Amino acid sequence: MGSLRRIHAYSVSADTLTTVALAGTLFFSISPQAAKSQIALYLALTMAPFAIVSPILSPALDRGKVARRLVLLISAIVRIAAALAMANNVHSMLIFPLALAVLISSKLYLVAKAALVPELLGYGVDMSQTDSKPIGPSSILVKANSQLSMLGAGAGIVAGVLGATLLKIPHIGSPWILRIEVIPLILMLGELSVLAREARKLDRTIIKSDPVAKDKNPQEEIGQSKPKKNQPSGDGYSTTLLASAAMAVLRSGVGFFTFLIAFSLKRANSSAYEYGLVLLASAAGAILATATTPKVRLVIREQQLLLAALVVETVCAIVAAYFADIASQVGLALIVGWVAASGKLSFDAIVQHHISQDQHGRIFAKYEMRFQVAWVAGALVPTLINLPLRSGDAIVASSALVAALFFATGRAALRFRG
Repeated sequence: MGSLRRIHAYSVSADTLTTVALAGTLFFSISPQAAKSQIALYLALTMAPFAIVSPILSPALDRGKVARRLVLLISAIVRIAAALAMANNVHSMLIFPLALAVLISSKLYLVAKAALVPELLGYGVDMSQTDSKPIGPSSILVKANSQLSMLGAGAGIVAGVLGATLLKIPHIGSPWILRIEVIPLILMLGELSVLAREARKLDRTIIKSDPVAKDKNPQEEIGQSKPKKNQPSGDGYSTTLLASAAMAVLRSGVGFFTFLIAFSLKRANSSAYEYGLVLLASAAGAILATATTPKVRLVIREQQLLLAALVVETVCAIVAAYFADIASQVGLALIVGWVAASGKLSFDAIVQHHISQDQHGRIFAKYEMRFQVAWVAGALVPTLINLPLRSGDAIVASSALVAALFFATGRAALRFRG
């Protein structure tokens, strides 16, 4: 896991540098109406990587641990080549297909990383216990996912500050940021070789101590816990599907609120500083989630965490709608970022715990595609329709409330069916 943490930090750093290099100041330099058409096109393009990763590339992730590590290696190599090519074509139309290649490689990495976590945990953690209490195998998964997210957030902040600083220096700008991005990707390649070497050593150790182990998956117990009383048996697809619906609402709330506040501030001729405060609050909420979710998971299960996230978002959005000022929107941004990140950590643990590992690649890719569609659908509403802040906050509250009721009744139906 130590190697995977460092790999994740390098990957997030590279992605952040790409974002800074390609961002610029387009949104705050054009009219809202002009921005809407370009942003709508951007939103559509963000789904393209998932459309490719999900049906075409994700089955490769389910061919075993070697295939997953190979996918991480290919992702880093493609991003290195694309970053160097983009650095020489920042003013060319080639920048668009190159940026798409980077996005596809980055999303493929995220899916492979999620599928790799339970495998690596299986080497050193006893995952064979049942999960009849809040503290169990899935709580270990939540903690591991949270640690990765926290480290990634820290690395992203450092890389973002560095990239923004370089962007303001004359004669450096985007091309050199893209070239500097190659450094963490090369370090990622080196750490991948360490990961592969250490995993081979552990495999040999396991086989020597237990010759039968060579035919076993060291973490296959993660998805085979005994079903709890009044819980549906089987591989957990019903639980995963219900959790994905709750997570989709949380993700759509992020897209909706991000563009709601962006266009509202633009119409009010507010400064970029105020929008920056909202983005900072959202990022702080995501970081806060990585610190608090593992602790909350020791008390309640992931499904209860998802329900609590929807309820908290409902209440806070109602309060923000009542005040409808910049302070309330900054506060709501913090909550929206917090509950979405907490929900994602919980959802990942649900999949990692309830679904057989030989299906993790396609399952994660399928649901990440749905979550991205939900984010885009949420973002398109304030992009195409001028909504006052109070009305937008009310929409966030009502959608979260409906999702909470649906999730609660769905859990009850799964618990008592049969």
